Amino acid sequence: MNPQSLNSDTPGTLARPLGALTGWQERRAKELMMRDMGCCLRISEVAEQCNLSRSHFSRAFKKITGHSPQGWLMRMKIEKAKSLLVTAMAITEIAYECGFGDHSHFTRTFTRLEGVTPRAWRCAFHHATRSNAAPMPVIERDLSSRIILNHAPHGLRQARAVELHP
Repeated sequence: MNPQSLNSDTPGTLARPLGALTGWQERRAKELMMRDMGCCLRISEVAEQCNLSRSHFSRAFKKITGHSPQGWLMRMKIEKAKSLLVTAMAITEIAYECGFGDHSHFTRTFTRLEGVTPRAWRCAFHHATRSNAAPMPVIERDLSSRIILNHAPHGLRQARAVELHP
């Protein structure tokens, strides 16, 4: 095994794939992307902050997360949207809050990734919480806090914690 593939920060940790982002690069990239979720952030700007070229950054990011930078950011936007859908906020406002240009782009993207429209997801969530008499989910509004706890509608997904940062 090549010694470069090991994460030497702490003994006994799992090895990082060769060519993947280092721990600080991964944290910095995710922090930048989450902070600027609502505006148009260029991947080349994130790569520059990680001292990498755009193409190398994109390949290394995908090795670590399993998703392209754009794909990962889109999934984080949808997770944020799901945490807002359990509130009374209008779906159009949620779309803008999560960095989508308009309601229809948000609805198309949400439907593609979750399999149902945002409205149907919200209705199923409220139906599931009423029928199960489950307590309201704990939602951390500050996405920089590492974990969003959400309760997906019954039949769509089980309650889960989404790790945003390692």
